[in-house]
Amino acid sequence: MTVTSSHDSDVKSTHVDEEIRRRVGRAWRSMRRGAGAVKVREYFYTSPESGPLDLALADALSLICLNGPLRMGELADAMRITPASTTRAVNCLVEKGLVTRTRDDEDQRSIQVEVTPAGEERYAQISARIQSGLTLMLSEFTEAEQVQLADYLERFVASIDNLAESAGDPSDGPDTANDTE
Repeated sequence: MTVTSSHDSDVKSTHVDEEIRRRVGRAWRSMRRGAGAVKVREYFYTSPESGPLDLALADALSLICLNGPLRMGELADAMRITPASTTRAVNCLVEKGLVTRTRDDEDQRSIQVEVTPAGEERYAQISARIQSGLTLMLSEFTEAEQVQLADYLERFVASIDNLAESAGDPSDGPDTANDTE
């Protein structure tokens, strides 16, 4: 009969936890920056006619298309970015002819951003490519695994949001950079 002390169990659990964090960190990094991720982003967001569209600009365009005209503040909140970053993104979209800016009829101090026909077309192209790509990627999984993956990703995003809401100054916390390597 083998007896395992609680210390041995704690050490083993800590090692497993560290390994899982490393695996998740590697996968996270690969999703964000891996060679495959770069190619997929290019496929999703590059138009032969218009060239590439930065991911942040594509996100802004998507929010505007899906939610109708938005005030700049509403767009900033939805994107979780600063008003200055929102202004830069909208300026780029205006320069590309994908959105227009107008004074809000109800509040002349506010600026509304609205999609143009060219913006609607670009969004439709991006959306179609993403849907096609997701269909292909998810074909690697059974239907049950697809449901699990969606559930896990939604929970992961919620945990990221929770961390972002509770996080203070990054210099206050421990250095955990090795956990994601």
